[in-house]
Amino acid sequence: MFGIGKKDKDGKQVRIEHRGKHLRASRTGGVALRTEKKIGPVNLTANTAKGLRASTRVSNGMRIALQNGRTQLIGRWQNGPLNVNLSKTGLSASVKNKAGTFNFLKPQYSSVKFAGVQLRGKNAAYIQIVYLLIAATALAIIFLAKLLIFILWLLSLSALFTWDLIAGFTKEIRNRDTHNSRSDTPDRDQRS
Repeated sequence: MFGIGKKDKDGKQVRIEHRGKHLRASRTGGVALRTEKKIGPVNLTANTAKGLRASTRVSNGMRIALQNGRTQLIGRWQNGPLNVNLSKTGLSASVKNKAGTFNFLKPQYSSVKFAGVQLRGKNAAYIQIVYLLIAATALAIIFLAKLLIFILWLLSLSALFTWDLIAGFTKEIRNRDTHNSRSDTPDRDQRS
């Protein structure tokens, strides 16, 4: 009911909260009642914690909303591990990895989880930078090792081709020399 023991796709504990059809209760957000109604292309949402909101979809991943007299432009796009969010606080771009999330444009929104303890803010951003540098170094080493193996394979292939070419020519020259020496010496049957 509250998500205790429930894991996300990365195998980590999900947020401990209750999300029902009309009730949401969480440790940080408190308790809120809500109801939704769709009228044509407009979604109307009444929430005891956030007030009344009317929203509609503008394009794929983007919507515009009017909440408590304020206009909001909200967008969320994801491409692999990269996420881009557009909200009332501005644009942010983040990347998710095994350690947590690093926000490029707003590092104070970064998070990291280590030994079951989750950190947020600038301390998490520093840890994420170290983690990303280590991961980038490991990827660079793997890439360079694969490149070196590929170059060595190309060199050995060209060396083997050259060896085969030289061996073929020398064998052909030996065969000609042997054939010429046989044709120069008369056969025993012809001498007698």
